Amino acid sequence: MLRPSLFIAAALFAAPASAQTTPAATARSPECLVRITATPTSWLIQGFDPFDNRSPEGSFNVTFFNEGGSECRITPVFELPQLPFGLKKNGGTAVRYALLNLSDSRDVTPYAARSLRKFSDPELVLAPNQSKMLTYKLVVDPSQVREAGMFTQDVTIDAQDRSFVSFGSTDLVLGIQVLPSARMGLSGAYSMNKGQAVVDLGELRTGIAPVVLGLYVNSTGSYDLQVSSSNLGKLRLGSTEWTVPYAISIGGDAINLSGVSSLSKPAGAAPLLDPLDIQFVIGDVSDRRAGTYSDVISISVTAR
Repeated sequence: MLRPSLFIAAALFAAPASAQTTPAATARSPECLVRITATPTSWLIQGFDPFDNRSPEGSFNVTFFNEGGSECRITPVFELPQLPFGLKKNGGTAVRYALLNLSDSRDVTPYAARSLRKFSDPELVLAPNQSKMLTYKLVVDPSQVREAGMFTQDVTIDAQDRSFVSFGSTDLVLGIQVLPSARMGLSGAYSMNKGQAVVDLGELRTGIAPVVLGLYVNSTGSYDLQVSSSNLGKLRLGSTEWTVPYAISIGGDAINLSGVSSLSKPAGAAPLLDPLDIQFVIGDVSDRRAGTYSDVISISVTAR
């Protein structure tokens, strides 16, 4: 669960401011028998945050062991027990991925139900009782990760010769776990000072402040905003007791600044980009001293 925060300093001025072997393969070629062991059997990219600019990928090992009495010459092939191609969550939109054999840099992704094979592809040669380990990389297209959850697809690794005869296979689960995540920022009339966004609310006047300010939230789904005011909803003149009451609304929802206020937003079309207008309403300003009145508003977001 990620909880980014930002701070807004608002100012008002009075002045401008396990492996299995296929029985058929054993019957056809009793002298070549391949046991395939994948470690682990679920190839999962775990804890991926779509907003941290990290590439979603992971490397995994497969061991091929010749349990027969003669040499085996095979090519590992990835096949899909069920179409279509892509990682899915609860039958939703498929997320594309790629599988790469790191030993020879070949793309072995089963785009069309199985890995594309060429006659020139190198073979894996195993003497009797010999084993060899290959490393594969699973890479997911980050532009297609649209919501939080677990996205998976079942695949089979099949050890085949050039005639497509199978000498052993094992089943795998490919997948990516996407974390609930949210990021936010400001747009419009503000400046930055020592890491804080500073908003100039203009001259001392009662009513809606003439400032265009927006909060935008990127989220994998539903999220909660928490808003608090250092002066509990008052703009204060320095360290004096002179104050001006004010209120704000975010995305049309009034925020209670007398304590920590929460605002919940439901899931939209993921990935969610939610633009929310921020409006400042200034209270009674009569008989106030001249000077700069200010407050610090803290806003944090938590994805659900």
